[in-house]
This record gives sequence, C-alpha cells and structure tokens, in this order.
Amino acid sequence: METELSLALSQLNDALKSDPRILALNQAEEALYRSPEVIELAKKKDAAEQAYEDCLVYHKEKDPEALALQHQLYQAKLALDKHPLAQEYNAAYILVRDLYMKIDDILYGPFRKRSLFEGING
Repeated sequence: METELSLALSQLNDALKSDPRILALNQAEEALYRSPEVIELAKKKDAAEQAYEDCLVYHKEKDPEALALQHQLYQAKLALDKHPLAQEYNAAYILVRDLYMKIDDILYGPFRKRSLFEGING
C-alpha cells in the first residue's frame, strides 16, 4: 500500500511538472519578474500602499488625505493589473488554481464535513 501510494504521488508530481498550464504559469511568472516596467509598477504600488497604511495610523479612512492616498493606491494597482504581462500571469494563475482545486477535491473531498445545506438537499 505504501509503495503504491509513493508511486502514485511520484506520478502525480511528474504529471504536474509537465502540465502545460503549470509550464505556462512558470513562463508568465518569469516574464513578469524580468520586466523592468512591471518591477517599476510594482514598486509604485507598494509605495502607494505603504503611504496609505501610514496615513491610516493617524487619520480615519474618510479623511481627505486618506481618500487621496487610497485613490493613488487604486491607480497604481490598476496600472499594474492592466499591464499585459500581469494579465497573462493572472490568466495562467487562474487555470493552475482551478487545477489544484480539482486535485484537492479528489483527494480530500471525501474527508470533508458536509455542510448543513448539503445535508438538506443531498
């Protein structure tokens, strides 16, 4: 049993390493991290996020200064998200996330507690 499980896990690992969705995600991630433009957008987003968080230490969320910094953060995040390499990465990520969720459901689904709703309709 233990040998069979070990073999099955090894086969799953090999299959995942060669899955085109995972390979595409890895390529998209490499392109993302190699892009000076994306790196600069990420730095701007991080700086805007830090400025907004710092402001919230002293001001309420509805304070004009906080609202202005929140808008700057929104704009910086939007610019990063709209970059073609970020969009490519996000699309690839969703496919891999869905794959992992399916695997998780297959492996662990039978061990999860059924919700009250499932008990009523199931």
